[in-house]
Amino acid sequence: MFKHLCIAMAVLLSGCKGDGSEWQKAVVPVVQPGATVQIRVLSANNPRLAQMSPQQMRILLASAQKTVQENFGVTVEFTQIDEMGIERVFALIPPRVLAERKQSIYDFKSAIGDKRKLAASIHDTLASRGTKLEQGFAYAKPYLPETAQPKDLMAFSELLSSVMLERLNNWRSVNAADGAPVLDAAPYNEWIYWDTLGYAKLPYELVITNQLLASAEYVDVDIHSAIRGGVSVGTTTYSRNSPFGAYVFWSTFPFLDNSENTVRMRGGETYSAEEAAQLSGSYLAHEIGHLLFQFGHPFGQKSCAMNPVSMLRFRAWSQQIDSASCPISSRPEMNVGAVPPIFNTHWLRMADKP
Repeated sequence: MFKHLCIAMAVLLSGCKGDGSEWQKAVVPVVQPGATVQIRVLSANNPRLAQMSPQQMRILLASAQKTVQENFGVTVEFTQIDEMGIERVFALIPPRVLAERKQSIYDFKSAIGDKRKLAASIHDTLASRGTKLEQGFAYAKPYLPETAQPKDLMAFSELLSSVMLERLNNWRSVNAADGAPVLDAAPYNEWIYWDTLGYAKLPYELVITNQLLASAEYVDVDIHSAIRGGVSVGTTTYSRNSPFGAYVFWSTFPFLDNSENTVRMRGGETYSAEEAAQLSGSYLAHEIGHLLFQFGHPFGQKSCAMNPVSMLRFRAWSQQIDSASCPISSRPEMNVGAVPPIFNTHWLRMADKP
């Protein structure tokens, strides 16, 4: 998903003019029907937060494998899960690249940010992906103020930015097991950091973390993450060391956390340990669709595995998908190569400098 839940497979070109950046699209992976592909897996945990057990992780990956096979017709083989602390994972991020990318972070923790710029960036993201007002608003309307009636895509973007920031602040009241806020001073929640990790020589196509991914940035904010308060369940983004030109970072936090805020966004859904793992794997197939085929988001097409989950209602999402009703190439967003990863060659060269 996307951030957005929300997929962030593309960096906003219009926001990068004049900064010396050079942008290229990654090639489309050639994955034939019936193929078997291997995905290398890393677990990157924050010790302050609830973690999935080894048994849950096995259920998660088996569920993802089954859902990918049913909806995309390929077999995914996951490697044995390597483990690394989240602090060590973040140490891999090229510091020079990160220094540039930090400029795209809306610093909500310090209440420092440009709200107009945030709204404008959401508009540019939606426009660049061909999002239609009617389709986007119909998807988001049940989770917006009842009086909302945006007249155009810019007004819709302003509405999304306002809702995003309000709900993002709600996440600050959620505490970890140690009694301290889940969103502490550490940057582990920041989507920009995870999105930059692919510029390191990362030897994995899937990084599973228990970290809450909730933040605001001036790039790649899509509808589904905005209405959740900047929460990403997972993202598929550029990776230099991946045969698919991308990697997935995936959060188990929305499936494991049972705080009032999370349960409310799940529409009251609560999960057993087994169901949490099963649903996480099923929805992970959505990101694998981005990874292997570069699909887009058919917003509101509830039978499509590539339709982002509404808020965090994973059980409802899982019950609605129907592979027969949403085959590959059935819609523009379901065309192979619909949304290719875009990478910055300037950042790539910078990552290689000592």
